[in-house]
Amino acid sequence: MLTAAPVLAQESADFKPSGKFFGLLFANYHTSFTDGTNSSAFEVTRSYFGYDFSFSKEISSRIMYDGTTEVINGKTIYSGYLRNAYLQYDNGKILFRGGLIGTEQISMMEKIWGYRYVTKPPIDYSGMIQAADLGVMTVVQAGKLLDIDLSVTNGRGFKDIAPNGTYRLAAGFTLTPAENLLLRGYYDMMGPSGNMQRTASITAAWLGPKFNAGAEYFRQDNSSFTEGRNYSGISLFTRVPVADRVRLFARYDHISSVTMEGAQDPWNLSKDGSYIFAGIDFSPVKNVRISPNFNIYMPSAETSANISTIGLNIEAKF
Repeated sequence: MLTAAPVLAQESADFKPSGKFFGLLFANYHTSFTDGTNSSAFEVTRSYFGYDFSFSKEISSRIMYDGTTEVINGKTIYSGYLRNAYLQYDNGKILFRGGLIGTEQISMMEKIWGYRYVTKPPIDYSGMIQAADLGVMTVVQAGKLLDIDLSVTNGRGFKDIAPNGTYRLAAGFTLTPAENLLLRGYYDMMGPSGNMQRTASITAAWLGPKFNAGAEYFRQDNSSFTEGRNYSGISLFTRVPVADRVRLFARYDHISSVTMEGAQDPWNLSKDGSYIFAGIDFSPVKNVRISPNFNIYMPSAETSANISTIGLNIEAKF
């Protein structure tokens, strides 16, 4: 006991509780063309503002406010939400987080894709997984090559916090079997047996110094707890550095849903189709990124016209 006291005092003296503010901004100007018409607009699609505080070397907390756009009654308006509010323990080998937390699968796919300020990962914009939710999660380092993550959340996202007795149980792994090679697997389930909603994803990516490339397959069965209401998708993506702080990127997504019994068309036909994104990513200074880009949505519905968009996207963070 007598010899331990100076050590504890030294550790306490070395660490001083502290915090910092952080922020993130996504803005763009775009022009969309469809069926002989076009429309243009300036947008601030997302802005984060938050505060991180470290109580000790292992224990910290985050509060983050999210200002975003959403469509309500056919009108696009700005809304504000509390997106993160959690307490975290992280000793370098085990991480535990509880409260209003980000979804690990979305976070991993955003890192692998790398261009969230241009477009979301497809498993996010398709509505299969919420980006943040109320609950608890842990990430465990199972050796040098494998991380395993587990979570229990409400399953309805950070905008809907009303209790309804259901939980989303999710598990994932991130494996790096060789340098620059990453494999990511994910599975979750939610709701009562019989019409339980199930979501799965498998991703392989090469994250090398000369180029990045990868592919993802994702699907959801019994969407919204409706038996047979299934849909799935694939995503192929790449990025290539062409100069200092300049990269070319491209991604192809295809999403399709099944035709349910008694119906004539796929249940999610209005969103089924192919999506192509391509552009240049340029960082003139640290923490600022600019992207002239082009995307096109080619609907599966024969009666719907293609939608092409030319945009200039900006990310700024501090």
